[in-house]
This record gives sequence, C-alpha cells and structure tokens, in this order.
Amino acid sequence: MTRGTLRRLHRNTEGFTLVELMIVVAIIGILAAIAVPQFLSYRLRSYNTAAKAVVHNLKADEANLNSELGVYGHTEAAAATLAAADATAPGGPNTAVGAAADSSVVPTLGSAATAGVAGARLVGTTTQTTPRTLAVGIAIGANMIAQAIDINDASNNSTYTLFARHMKGDTAYGIDSDLDNAMFSVSNPAWPNTAGLGATTVNPGGAAATATAVGDDFSGVAGGGVPTANWAMM
Repeated sequence: MTRGTLRRLHRNTEGFTLVELMIVVAIIGILAAIAVPQFLSYRLRSYNTAAKAVVHNLKADEANLNSELGVYGHTEAAAATLAAADATAPGGPNTAVGAAADSSVVPTLGSAATAGVAGARLVGTTTQTTPRTLAVGIAIGANMIAQAIDINDASNNSTYTLFARHMKGDTAYGIDSDLDNAMFSVSNPAWPNTAGLGATTVNPGGAAATATAVGDDFSGVAGGGVPTANWAMM
C-alpha cells in the first residue's frame, strides 16, 4: 500500500469537524424551536377538548336527573356515595347551590359515585314540603374541575349552569340551561396547573340567582379571562 493511500485512509477516519458539528446542533435547535411549541399547543388543546366533553356529559346527566326527580342537580366538593344525604341542600326558594368537584384535589372525584364507593355525583333536592333527594354518579376524569349550579325554587322554576376546566388547560367552558344548545368559554394563560375552576361561575338567572325562563346568563358577564375578560359564546 502506497504512502498516499495510507494518508487518504487516515483522513477518512478523522470524523466530523467542529464546524460540521455546530451546523448539526444548529439544525436540531431550529427544529426543536418549531416542534416544541406546536406540541405544547396540541397538548393544551387536548386538555381543553376534554373539558368540553365533561360539560356535554353534565348536560346529559342533568337531563337524566330531571326525568327522575323533576328538578336539576348540583355537584359537591367532597366525594360521596349515592346513598348519602345531600350535603348542600337548598336553604329556600331561589337558592343556588353547587360546589366544584375538583379531581385534581380530591382524586376519588375522578370516577362516578356508586351506592358503596365515594366519587363524583350530581344531586338534586325537591322543594316540596317533604323534600326528596336523588343523586346520579358522574365521571369527570382525572385532573378535571366540574361544577353544576342549580336553582329549584318553590315556583317550580328549575334551571342550572354547568362549568368545566382541565387542571392543565387554559380554558373553562359553560352551558346555561336557558340556552342549552350553546356553549360559552373564557380563557386565561395563568390557569394551567392550578387547582380550582379559575373562571368566575355564573348563577342561574344572573347574580341575583333568580330563575329565568328564557335567554342566557353568560353574555357580557365577567369570567376572569385574559386578555378577554368576559364569557363569550363559541
């Protein structure tokens, strides 16, 4: 083997130059700068989509409860069984109730309550002389915050507002029984990875919690969003 051939073989085993390595690192950095934000945005949208699904499920659960009891129901903050008494029964006419069920704080609220297992539930109480309470189990999923606020008053006005947000999502969604084919939303970039709904909830009938027969209670109402502060119809 000649000396020239040995020299060429030696050069071929020297590997990459520093400039070549820097170019490769720069290309990887550019690709990461493009791909990572897109991935984070996609993941955020998936969390928000899960919250929308919970609101729709709550709407169906309210219909099931109303068909059995004649009134609507509310969520509770602590896990309970279906056999347990209503912990937040209405104190009188036009009383709105319904604490948020937060499965990021109380993990057992991620699954539906049963007669013997604590979990999330939707519970309503009639306003008759002898009140009757009924509850249905609701599965809201892990790291989900769901809230149903109901009014069942002595004048037979029954109405509700529903809300949900994923703990890692930046958008809360709501449905008003007076306009149950529409969905409202409000967003805030500070909400991800924080417990609680974040958004300001709306009592059925407005701030005075007076049941209404028509219209919606969300339009133009402050929801705590940034930069758009108010709830808006989607």
